[in-house]
Amino acid sequence: MHSHSKKDDLARLDSAFANSSVPDRLRELTATSFAAAAHFWESAFKGAHLSTRMRELILLALHASATSINAEAIRRHVERSRTAGASEEDVLDVLISIVGLANHALYSAVPILLKELSEAGLEEQAKMPTPRADVEAMKEDFIKTRGFWNEDRDALARLMPDYFLALSELSAEPWKNGALIPKEREFIYIAIDCSVTHMYGPGLALHIRNALKHGASRDEILEVFQLAALMGLEGYVLGADALLNDRRS
Repeated sequence: MHSHSKKDDLARLDSAFANSSVPDRLRELTATSFAAAAHFWESAFKGAHLSTRMRELILLALHASATSINAEAIRRHVERSRTAGASEEDVLDVLISIVGLANHALYSAVPILLKELSEAGLEEQAKMPTPRADVEAMKEDFIKTRGFWNEDRDALARLMPDYFLALSELSAEPWKNGALIPKEREFIYIAIDCSVTHMYGPGLALHIRNALKHGASRDEILEVFQLAALMGLEGYVLGADALLNDRRS
């Protein structure tokens, strides 16, 4: 019963603040604003389709991702994930699964480099090298493990083969040895790709497609979207903690 009560507490905005006195101060200073913020937060926890554990792992991924690293929120959602029943292996699976997000930037950067090389008259450097045999083998292993291939990876595989091999090994690792089931890991990717700090449409479509193949429902994915929108409250939470702390006016 005590564990159930702790999980219920996670759905309250009060639980997001580092200092437990801050919510009461907010109620004193700006009661209606705090009530609206609390309603927005709590609405994301009322759905019946994701477990509390999955919600917290998604929130952890959002705040630990390369586009929005937030040390305070990472600590908060590691602790909350454990309270919600996530194992240490679950948490570490999330953290290793999201590393490849930073690679998305290269899908835009490499074509720009090739264009500029061409326009500078450096045609030889703009040419694509012949694919290495070990890279082709890794590509086949990636497709076997992940079930898809993003054509943006081809240029990286040929121009940056050693990087590509390391990236592909990292990307496949949680799928081979991680604690999350495939649908759960796809939810992590969906959350990041739909987030305001990333908004990567091609990846979002791909991971929704994959999640559906793994048995996800529309309503589960909509709840993932709503959790991603909670990032809009993060400045309010951190700012209020910094402003009010234990001080009394």
